[in-house]
Amino acid sequence: MHTTPLRFLSLFFLLTLLAACAGPAPSVTETAPMPTQPPTPTPLPLPQAGAYETGEYPNLFAKYLGKSEAETQAKIEAAFQQLFYGDDVSERVYYPVGSDMAYMLDTGNDDVRSEGMSYGMMIAVQLNKKEEFDRLWKWAKTYMYQTDGGYKGYFAWHCKTDGTQLAANPASDGEVWFVMALFFADARWGSGEGIFNYRAEAQSILDVALNAKELGGSLATNLFDPETKQVVFVPQLGENSKFTDASYHMPHYYELWARWADKNNDFWKEAAAASRDFLPKAVHPETGLAPNYSYFDGRPYNDDYHGQFRYDAFRVGANIGMDYVWFYPSAWYREQANRQLSFFASQGIDQYVAEYSLDGKPLAGHRATGLIATNAVLAHAADPEIGKPFVQALWDAAIPTGKYRYYDGLLYLLGLLQASGNFRIYEPGVTPRVEAPPPPRAIEGKFAPITGKALLLVGPDAEAVNAYFDKVVSAPGGVSLELALDALDLDALNALAKRYPNSVLSVGLLFSGQADSVLAGKFDSQIDSLLAALAALQRPVFLRLGPEFDQAGNGDEPERYVSAWRYVYQRAQASGAKQIAWVWHTAGACESPFGGQSPEVWYPGDEFVDWVAVSYREQVSACENQSLESVLNFSRERSKPVIIAAVPAAEADWMGWFAPLFAFVRANNDVVRALMYWNAVPARFDDPEFAKSWKAETAQPFWLRANPGLFDTLQP
Repeated sequence: MHTTPLRFLSLFFLLTLLAACAGPAPSVTETAPMPTQPPTPTPLPLPQAGAYETGEYPNLFAKYLGKSEAETQAKIEAAFQQLFYGDDVSERVYYPVGSDMAYMLDTGNDDVRSEGMSYGMMIAVQLNKKEEFDRLWKWAKTYMYQTDGGYKGYFAWHCKTDGTQLAANPASDGEVWFVMALFFADARWGSGEGIFNYRAEAQSILDVALNAKELGGSLATNLFDPETKQVVFVPQLGENSKFTDASYHMPHYYELWARWADKNNDFWKEAAAASRDFLPKAVHPETGLAPNYSYFDGRPYNDDYHGQFRYDAFRVGANIGMDYVWFYPSAWYREQANRQLSFFASQGIDQYVAEYSLDGKPLAGHRATGLIATNAVLAHAADPEIGKPFVQALWDAAIPTGKYRYYDGLLYLLGLLQASGNFRIYEPGVTPRVEAPPPPRAIEGKFAPITGKALLLVGPDAEAVNAYFDKVVSAPGGVSLELALDALDLDALNALAKRYPNSVLSVGLLFSGQADSVLAGKFDSQIDSLLAALAALQRPVFLRLGPEFDQAGNGDEPERYVSAWRYVYQRAQASGAKQIAWVWHTAGACESPFGGQSPEVWYPGDEFVDWVAVSYREQVSACENQSLESVLNFSRERSKPVIIAAVPAAEADWMGWFAPLFAFVRANNDVVRALMYWNAVPARFDDPEFAKSWKAETAQPFWLRANPGLFDTLQP
């Protein structure tokens, strides 16, 4: 339920609906922008079947903009990470609670809504994020689900963040999205026990939806009107169940229920047909705009506010676009998409506002990212000349931030999934079940950031770090250099530490082929001098002993390497050094990982290692990806955090190499907690577009950069 202020007097009580996500009310624009002539479409052949039959999900970013799959996935991952794990105050809307629950926060109203919870679950199942899905579902079942009372079997539509219910009655859209997300979860992961028997939980909601009174809800009606078979605005005795909300009409969902539900399959088939019959009646014949609320015959609701195109109505376009992609019900969908998008094009592709009268008069002065997103999804059904500019507008849109990021942000992320062909049908018994990512284990490494954060380090020497700072004008979270035992340059170490007092240190101590000399005590004085210098700096230090020990030609042998590691470690313990995190750095080689041997033979042991590091090479092939994944899984098994040491080639570009790198780190943040960038080509930052992209990415709160409080935020 997404609403702005309105009061309804029901048979039982006054229901006050609060503004969910619109920004501060701006002044109303009295006249529309100068219209522009919409493009004349070149009709395309209408599809013969939808994705349910063909298995084909069009990617509009690739089709119209030429974007690669890597570019698309990087954009989706960036949106997910920001909205789920970004800054607490200005970016995220997903908030974990304890060890096994989470809620989606309506940041504009500081409450939790079934709408947002069900959207969050759908996003999680589409992205194979089982932990986030289960956390949200448990919070909803714990605090929103009505075990008794007048709305027994339904979910309270909004609550405080502590779980206290603010209104017991349900919102129809939340129930609908819960059902669909649960069916998909059953198909993707399989059902478990109790509340995690996803299929049983979906069926339970459907049972209540058609039998509310029989199942004990004395204040509730069915979710669908028995006569018209249309979804009601609120399943509540009185006025609120006598009209509907066009954005709640999701025939593509009901069509699946008709196939998958345990019972009432004919009803769900009829409900899908009823919605497809209703939508052409609900939209304006010239602008294509739908009102927030409608009567069952399609007439706009008799209310000055909700009888117009407002925030709820944004979603009508996305629903039409997805029904078209999944099932292609009729030629009307093409007509409607062209009509609605042509209207917005006439207002100016970068100018159209958030709210309109049905006949096209602007009723607000502000824009909304959520509408930009849903229009891009509607472009699936439009002719190319009409749809393409709306797809470009979504690609160019920034991830919503600030107080009103909740509704815009969720529609933005859903829009990316839907427009890119990544919003898919997962059919129970047909879709091969995927192995859900294991829940993240507790990461116990010394100085590890918390989940949702990662240290940004730069190396490999003072010259490279200084060049980076000169170009970016922002000190990284850590600075790195390599030192050799037989040429120990402590002056360089101290100079680097002095220039960057609020950055952690990363030191690679090279002793390739010298393990026997270390064990013989020939480098004791150098080791002791280094340990004393590190202790004097009084800050976290990541010490990589013999980095890339398994690189071909390094001359190391597993048994002597492990013995040398333990020798240096024990000498440090004897000296009382406490500020060192011990980092085991593998080359992550493709053809011969770990020198062709088991990683265990090189591994000093859990008690001697705090972190694992792995190099991310110039060109990441499928083989190297497999090697990277094996290192990450090795670390997961041992609950050790990981540093990705990124070594790009000189010709590496942003979208082809760097964007996938950042997406890789974010996607594996359960274990990857640091990125160490080798700035071997400082001139890369002379490219304005590259510099802009780098600064925009590393400015995200996900990345920990230098600041006076940085050291206190790291685990002891």
